[in-house]
Amino acid sequence: MANANVNELPDLAKAEAERSLSNPSYILGQYWFRKISGSPGLIEFPPAYNYLRDAVAKIVPHTGLYDKEIDLALLNSAQTNAFVIPGNHLFLYSNILRIIDNENALMGLLGHEIAHLELRHYQRTLENQRNEQGKSLLLLLAGVAAASAGDGETTSALWLGGMANQMENMLSYSRAHEREADRRGRELLAASGFPSTGMNTLLEGLFRESSNADRMEFLSTHPLPQTRLSDTLTGDAQPSILYQPSSEDFRYFRATLLAYRAAMEGVYYQDYLRRNLTTQDEYHYGAALAELLMHYNDSALQSVAKVSSNNEFTDYLKAIIYLTLKQTENAKVLIDQRLALAPNDLTFTYLSGQFSENSAYLHTNSEQLSYERRMVYRHNIAIARERNNQPYALYNHALLEFALGKDKPALNLINRAIRQSETSDKNEMENRKAQLELLEEAQRREGLN
Repeated sequence: MANANVNELPDLAKAEAERSLSNPSYILGQYWFRKISGSPGLIEFPPAYNYLRDAVAKIVPHTGLYDKEIDLALLNSAQTNAFVIPGNHLFLYSNILRIIDNENALMGLLGHEIAHLELRHYQRTLENQRNEQGKSLLLLLAGVAAASAGDGETTSALWLGGMANQMENMLSYSRAHEREADRRGRELLAASGFPSTGMNTLLEGLFRESSNADRMEFLSTHPLPQTRLSDTLTGDAQPSILYQPSSEDFRYFRATLLAYRAAMEGVYYQDYLRRNLTTQDEYHYGAALAELLMHYNDSALQSVAKVSSNNEFTDYLKAIIYLTLKQTENAKVLIDQRLALAPNDLTFTYLSGQFSENSAYLHTNSEQLSYERRMVYRHNIAIARERNNQPYALYNHALLEFALGKDKPALNLINRAIRQSETSDKNEMENRKAQLELLEEAQRREGLN
């Protein structure tokens, strides 16, 4: 099969902004993005999202996507997976970083997943399954994601009604899409200036893991890795390239996700990290983060003190360890140093709001991704509580709940905030409530509430 030309594919979605309330694919995608993001497995570590956003931004300009922004969710899971859903949403599981040990392989994964979005595979699946069956498949995928992220209650609800029997009918169609995404992904890598051999490296890693299929969720709908690797090796010859080392940011991104995954191992977290992290600095950083997640706070402080590297990841981790241990002055020195270099850095501005009485409220904008909006809401909650502004704290809590898929509690909170507010903030709250209600109505039209 020749490489797919995206311009020759049928355009089954309207030529409009992906994030529009008149776009059913967006409504469906954002609904499940928020629901899955609200699961206990959501990773909240802004430097990791900052790195991933920058990595995605290197590929997306070379696609034919209408909307160049892709929203991101990192999930802590023992499953090995990554997937996308309509509305430009990308999910990455922590465990997949075990087999992705270099930056080119990560770019190969991102190229593959972004190709799914560009080639409109979910929209084409919906058309193929005549809408309702396709929606059932998407709900099933959302249930699988929720299960691997630890949200059993959500999973049980999604599996009700016989949705599971839709999967078998979709296998061959899905496998064709995977091969198509592999091929288009390699084209995107080449256009972005990355070696397309990153896709080969990714598939080699999947091949090595395929014997452990119970931990590889996607094998039910993907061609076997050895088949996909064979497709690659029998395709166009790859130009020889010089070795390209992974960036420090990639190495700490990987260490971050593996630290979250290690925390799931309990008392064996150190063994897990030793098997998967190769340098002392990365190991001590990963150990400190895993210990913090497991509430071994003093051990976390001791481990992070052994890290000699200084970067966004290490400084953020040190700051949150200091704040957890009530060492506010140490945290303040570190945060102020970062903000002196980059005064508009949201990651450290957000942290400063956790202890500074003089911080200003922050506002969201259309260019921010969900993880950035969550930082803004948490920052504003902390500031509002410092100022004893209960209505504004409730209001931002409502927005945070909505961002995590808890629609009804969010609307109850925003109604309470409006009733209690006697300031100019009331207009902002009422306008935002109207926006949420429009989204709720759009979801009802799609049968999602």
